[in-house]
Amino acid sequence: MLEKLERSTHYAYRSARLVRNMVTGRPIHCNLQVTYRCNFKCAICDFWKSEHRQADELSVEDIRLMGRKLNELGTLIISLAGGEPLIREDLCEIIRVLNAEGHFPILITNGWFVNESLAKDLSQAGLQEISVSVDYANPQKHDAQRGLAGSWDRAVHALELLNRYRTSRTNRVHMITVLMDDNLDEIEPLIRLARDIGVTYMVNLYSWNRGTKARRLPGQSVTRRLLDLKRQYPEFISLTSYLEQMDQAIADGGIGNCQTGKLLMNIDSKGDVARCTETLDEPVGNLLKEDVHAIYRKLLERQRTRDCAQCWTSCRGFAESLSKAPRARQLKEFLVSVKPH
Repeated sequence: MLEKLERSTHYAYRSARLVRNMVTGRPIHCNLQVTYRCNFKCAICDFWKSEHRQADELSVEDIRLMGRKLNELGTLIISLAGGEPLIREDLCEIIRVLNAEGHFPILITNGWFVNESLAKDLSQAGLQEISVSVDYANPQKHDAQRGLAGSWDRAVHALELLNRYRTSRTNRVHMITVLMDDNLDEIEPLIRLARDIGVTYMVNLYSWNRGTKARRLPGQSVTRRLLDLKRQYPEFISLTSYLEQMDQAIADGGIGNCQTGKLLMNIDSKGDVARCTETLDEPVGNLLKEDVHAIYRKLLERQRTRDCAQCWTSCRGFAESLSKAPRARQLKEFLVSVKPH
């Protein structure tokens, strides 16, 4: 009982700090590249074509130090990115560290490594949110896109296990789909599948500067269809503001006035900090070696002086949607999405 009360108090404290950042326009999201290794060979990605060594990855102590420094900016949603994050055997320890340092750790996974034991451990470690990638309702199409037979079955089973063993309603479990040129008609069946499993559903546009360009963007208008589905299915929780700008992002190759650097940042496997995953080759400093406030000032300067309109990924879309009018609508949608359906 005491442990449950402590968890609830810790959650409330972190939530208050995160909302403060949302209201004041401070950073709310950080992508942390914990590994570039992956067991899949996805058609829209080319990370797997290069060799990535485990020895080059951040240690748990590195991540503890960075989590402590980032705490000075307030509570952040820290997305443990890759590669495939669950390929790291010490990931639960990383989650515990970031949770203890006052942040909300989340991740996206292909689901392959999730078993009953890991599903329990992830929730107990304090993982706030986990999304499992499922791109097609047709298992054969999904397996072909992901480059590994059986990946659809493993992803669906992962969602079932993660939902079964989450410790409270605030532990969010989602199915997430990358919108491509051939899967718009798959979205409604996938929402229904997510509903049947008992989890929520989101969509994402893929990065423009990571992976191959083939099939990356839908070749048609999607906004009206997605908004209709959102009105029909409460399980579909992608923010309305994010969906409203999908067509512009597809037609123009992105959305202007990018706020990455101000609201969102990326930390790579060496501790180098850049605005986002699209600008890994343009770091402004190293968090392991430098003061976090000095780095943030340089991020703000980069955001002011170097406009970018190349993407509309869900991490950027989430951060910007919560900072724009009608802010109350977005915040309400976000808070409602933590409840089980």
